[in-house]
Amino acid sequence: MPACPPHIGGVRLQPDLVSVVLGAYDDLLMKKLSFVAVALCLLAGPAGAQTTASGELGTIQFPTSAAGAAQSAFLTGVKALHNFEFDTAADAFRAAQNADPGFALAYWGEAMSFNHPLWAQQDIASARKVLERLAPTAAARSAKAPAGKERDFVEAVDVLYGVGDKYARDVAYSAAMKRMYDKYPGDDEIATLYALSLLGLGRPGESNLRNAMQAAAIAEGIFQRNPKHPGAAHFIIHSFDDPDHAILALPAARAYAKIAPSAAHALHMPSHIFVQLGLWDDVVASNTVAYKAAVDLAEAKNLPRGREDFHTLSWLQYGYLQQGKFDEADKTLAAARAVADKDKSPGVSNGYASMKARQIVETGKWEKIAIPAAAVRDGGAPGYDGSAAYVLAAGLGAAKLGDLETANIALERLRGLRTQAESGSNAYRAKPFAIMEKEVAATIAAAKKDAAGAEQLLKDATAIELGLDAPSGPADPIKPSFELYGELLLDQGRMKDAAAQFQQSLARTPNRRLSVQGLQRASAQRSTAGQ
Repeated sequence: MPACPPHIGGVRLQPDLVSVVLGAYDDLLMKKLSFVAVALCLLAGPAGAQTTASGELGTIQFPTSAAGAAQSAFLTGVKALHNFEFDTAADAFRAAQNADPGFALAYWGEAMSFNHPLWAQQDIASARKVLERLAPTAAARSAKAPAGKERDFVEAVDVLYGVGDKYARDVAYSAAMKRMYDKYPGDDEIATLYALSLLGLGRPGESNLRNAMQAAAIAEGIFQRNPKHPGAAHFIIHSFDDPDHAILALPAARAYAKIAPSAAHALHMPSHIFVQLGLWDDVVASNTVAYKAAVDLAEAKNLPRGREDFHTLSWLQYGYLQQGKFDEADKTLAAARAVADKDKSPGVSNGYASMKARQIVETGKWEKIAIPAAAVRDGGAPGYDGSAAYVLAAGLGAAKLGDLETANIALERLRGLRTQAESGSNAYRAKPFAIMEKEVAATIAAAKKDAAGAEQLLKDATAIELGLDAPSGPADPIKPSFELYGELLLDQGRMKDAAAQFQQSLARTPNRRLSVQGLQRASAQRSTAGQ
């Protein structure tokens, strides 16, 4: 194994970090993951072979039976797919169809643009309509494609949009991609799509770590051969998007925005790793350019607001809040408010509500905010929508300001969300609501001078939070229960116990400002008291 520098990108590495990460896996997987250790020494290098397409979405090799305009548009579409620029991808694949109506992979690509694997989202009806334009049956579609890789791709997409529930089809599709991966071992595009299919098997609350490490090993190999490959860098980031493994993706994160500067998602994705490592200057820089690109894309294609643009804007706000730049964070909130005043769609309204809630909670500038008169609805799984975050902020603020009536209304709303989620088929989605419910209840108890009751509620909340995946981005729920528990213990003068809670919070959300400050305060007072 080549020697690596003691630090990369400003983050110091423990000498045995890679061996610790790899130690839990079997010998075969460890051999494949040796690519990861090598990649820590690489930010960029010469590509291993002459590529057939390059541009601001990255560089790939994907020879097909098409030529001319059809092939050029097809390559743009595939690169856009790798960058999760699904609208751009669909447009490019339709252009390829117009240039060559018999080109089967152009229909394959457009159908693939309706699959968003890392969010378990899929527009199966639209995808099937695309495939039916190629031919009415799976057998007829297969016959339209030249024998070999192109036919195998077409047959694989029919598995993805075939029979069974979403997870069963994801499993079957990944198995089909595995067969292609084994059949064509030198094909980086097949390898990239197989790696993505492994990541797509993840579900909230269920470990997908082995698949993620396998995907990382595959993507790292591609990244070494072609440091400009958008999918390789992108999927390395997704594979290591947690506090324990994020350091392994830092080279890819540093490279990705430069690989595909035309893709808003590529400009944003490095901040997943920057957040996991607490690199707030990088988070701000990444999402400043990503937000502008997302707005430009939404305006150019007349896309719904509150999707990619609010996602990057909320991360930009979070970065500013962690830097302590509250005025700058407030400007991002004003930008969201300007859109929300005009667009009343749920995505925009909930996005703004969540940002408003985070601004209050992170700054500690508690204010009385009205709880929506309508019942708050569970916005989807996993996690919670902006309205629930807003209710949390309203409840915490009301309790701290002595308005226990409003605080109890917020408590009941959150309890309703929890029970609604518990009645569904996925118990995991109830956990964030349960945490928020206990946080508000604990703050009410503290306001009533019931220290023991407040502590028990927060013990319960932290136990639940330990059962959640570490956040893939800003703190989720917006007030970590370990942090709130630590603050309660600080108020009680229990510095050693408080320090332990802040340390636990920082293990899940590294370098988080309020937890860092809480730990510093607890440590300083322990030192002064001689504890």
